[in-house]
Amino acid sequence: MSAVPVEGLDDKTVIVCISPSHSERARVARLMGGSGTLLMFSDLDAVRRVLFGAREPEPAAAPTPAVRRMDTVVRGPLVIDPNRQRVTWAGVPLPLTRIEREVLAALATPPSRVWTYRELYERVWGADYLDDPSAIRSTIKRLRAKLRAAGATIALESTRGVGFYLAELGPDGAGAAPARR
Repeated sequence: MSAVPVEGLDDKTVIVCISPSHSERARVARLMGGSGTLLMFSDLDAVRRVLFGAREPEPAAAPTPAVRRMDTVVRGPLVIDPNRQRVTWAGVPLPLTRIEREVLAALATPPSRVWTYRELYERVWGADYLDDPSAIRSTIKRLRAKLRAAGATIALESTRGVGFYLAELGPDGAGAAPARR
C-alpha cells in the first residue's frame, strides 16, 4: 500500500508521532511531505522528557567522562583533523562545513568500504535515517565540487541504491570500488 501525503498541512500544523517502530516513524514523515512540524518519539517517556521536562534520576557520583580525542585521518594528500576541525588537500585547507567534514571523514576512515545512506546519516547527523537521501546527496554534491576545485585525486563514488565510498583516482580518472560490507 503506498502512502498518500496528507493534504491541508501548513507551517502552523504540529503532529506528534509516538511509535517504537522506526519504519512507522519514517512512514509518518513521508506522509507529512515536508509540511508542518513533526515531533517523533519512540515512547511516552521520551515525550514526557521533551515536552514536560521530566528527567530521569541522575546516578549518584557519576564520574565525568573524559573528552574523547578523535584520530586524524590521512589518505595520501588528504588530511582530516577532527580535533582542529580542519581538512587539507596537499597542505591547502579546504573550506568545508561541519557536515561535509564529517561525511568526508567517515568515507575516508579505513578500511575503505561502501557506507550506506543509513550509516552515513546516523553517524553524521546523529538522528534516525528516515529513508530520505536528499540531505546526504546534496552534501556529497557539494563535497565533490570542492574536491574537484582543489584538484583532488580522490572522488566520492556511489553504489546505486546502497550508498557512497571514497575512491582513489588512477591516471585514467577511474577509481576502484571497495568491498561492500
